[in-house]
Amino acid sequence: MKKLFFLLVMMIGLSVQAIAKDVITRDVNQLPQAARTVIQKNFPKAKLSYIKIDKDFLEAATYEVIFEDGTQVEFNSKGEWTEVDCKLNAVPAALIPTAIKNYLKQNFPNVGVEKIERYRKGGYEVELKNDLSVEFDAQGNFLRMDD
Repeated sequence: MKKLFFLLVMMIGLSVQAIAKDVITRDVNQLPQAARTVIQKNFPKAKLSYIKIDKDFLEAATYEVIFEDGTQVEFNSKGEWTEVDCKLNAVPAALIPTAIKNYLKQNFPNVGVEKIERYRKGGYEVELKNDLSVEFDAQGNFLRMDD
């Protein structure tokens, strides 16, 4: 009986692993429309390197778009950006909520934003070009800063 149960568990585990897989493509049309709009508006001249579509079993797909300059943009299944990492450039201002832009302009006037991450439950983490990390709540109010 134990052997049969163990065999059943192994078969289920292997089936789940076979279903869950990553897809690598260059076809922008495989992204949700909202993600394509974000890319068209904020990265119009960027050259696409590839798109990684992560399909985990029982979870919605996530998308990671990588451009040739190293910029990475991650999207959830609805096409909403969850992380923008611009290694060589600054994150486009249109992607930064107004309250956060105002705080950064007042407190870090000449420092660009290298990365912004939107948390699933609300809130943001912003990494600046001077290696500081600043956290904000869902409304863009300052919470804390780390170096």
